[in-house]
Amino acid sequence: MKKIILLLILAVGLLSFNRPNKNITTEKLTEDQLNFIKENYKWDSEEFLFVNFRQPESSCHYDNYQNLKNSSKWWTEFYSKMELQNVRNIFVYSDKLRAKKVIDSKNHFADINNFFLNQIFSNDKTCYGILIINKKGEYQKKAGEYMQKDIVYLISQFD
Repeated sequence: MKKIILLLILAVGLLSFNRPNKNITTEKLTEDQLNFIKENYKWDSEEFLFVNFRQPESSCHYDNYQNLKNSSKWWTEFYSKMELQNVRNIFVYSDKLRAKKVIDSKNHFADINNFFLNQIFSNDKTCYGILIINKKGEYQKKAGEYMQKDIVYLISQFD
């Protein structure tokens, strides 16, 4: 009997831990917000914009701005394992001074006017977040660390 209860607790724990939709929200940008993003982050014709957002260090329990060049290589490898089409994938840093060595205004950007920090991730005290926006301005967001399956799940939520 004890083994069955222990097995049941373990199964429930594993299933709830493995849920990809934890900390995920669905919302819509205003027309002004959408235009701001398109103009400042060079989003033109792609169907989706992925914003990999790095929160300020004060929101994180460790120094999430340490070794940004190695982190950039890791993210390249992370996304190379996914079959993404018609996607613009960018990295946005809330602390532009700490990230100045990697900001190139092509794929790595400062958080201009703290737009993402104040408008999208304002209530999230996490180290990272992913934001996926479609052309209509609808977006899916996950605050915190994320995996490939989270991105696949977020994309699947668009009609």
